[in-house]
Amino acid sequence: MPTPDDEPDSLDRIAADLVALKDADGCSFAQLGRRIGALRIERGVPAEAASPPRSTVYDVFRPGRTWIDTALLRDIVRALGADEAEADRWVQRSVRVRRSGERARSEPVEADPPAPPVPARPATGSTLTAPAPRRWVTAVLLVGGILLNLLGLAVVQALNLPIFLDMIGTAATAIVLGPWHGAVVAIVSNMMGATVGVPAAPPFALVNVAGALVWGFGVRRFGMGDDIRRFFVLNVIAALVCSAIGAPMGLLVFGGFSGHGFDAVTSSIATMGVPLIAAVFSANVLTSLIDKLLTGFIALIIFVWLHGALHLCAAHMPLVERLSPPSPALDASGRRAGGSTRSGRARTRTDRPGRMPRR
Repeated sequence: MPTPDDEPDSLDRIAADLVALKDADGCSFAQLGRRIGALRIERGVPAEAASPPRSTVYDVFRPGRTWIDTALLRDIVRALGADEAEADRWVQRSVRVRRSGERARSEPVEADPPAPPVPARPATGSTLTAPAPRRWVTAVLLVGGILLNLLGLAVVQALNLPIFLDMIGTAATAIVLGPWHGAVVAIVSNMMGATVGVPAAPPFALVNVAGALVWGFGVRRFGMGDDIRRFFVLNVIAALVCSAIGAPMGLLVFGGFSGHGFDAVTSSIATMGVPLIAAVFSANVLTSLIDKLLTGFIALIIFVWLHGALHLCAAHMPLVERLSPPSPALDASGRRAGGSTRSGRARTRTDRPGRMPRR
């Protein structure tokens, strides 16, 4: 598997050769993941931990990487039909590239005369091994999630709306940080419901927590954030789970009428001769479907914005990466395309409107 002598080896070339090897085999990424799982099970890895996520396998084949997991690389090559000796050569090749300090660049900068090379930076959120947010970022997101939930409660209470809007912060925190962070936001915001005039909120903390777990585990363990269709289904599942918990709770604690705006929906269904229990469940499911779809997609918009503004990792949710605008390119001097500086300031002191340049 040698490379031409006149071209330096790089991680981009390794990725391209992997693509060629996979194309020659003709398998899909899903099939490749299953093959890797089978190899690992043969080595004694537990079945539930053997198969890597499809996005993790796919990421090894992408150009622009700054690091490749050699263990996964070995498994990929073996799963594509290579023997142990050939797999060793792939691993040694990857190690040589890493040690030589070569960094892959999908679009190398050319200048006349040649400018000093700009080290390639890893694409934000492009791998599942991206660092977790800093503590202060996590704290800000948690507080922001709580405030979003309380704002939703206050708006619904003030306008007597037949939806909930009390889980936007929960959903956003769960898909950005994880299910248990979302659960923290859910519990705290519901316990503070009385501060915004909703004293009936605390008993429904369990509903809010259930939504956090569905959204959080859905995008991280079950790939429900891979595309828009799967994310739509995830929100429907969240709605049904929340209704399965919230409707019985509303009946047991409040007799079916909790003073919420959606009580009008329950009353309308009940006046049609539907038994109260069926009316409560029907109203809750209908309202929850609308509410959770709205909540989920608002949370998605928030994540896309955070991904671009704070460079938060979105490797567990490829949909966010696809919806995010590409990062602006840097020229050889480290300036953004269009003339702004490294710090992103588009203007200097002397070119602000209304000021004359200093002499």
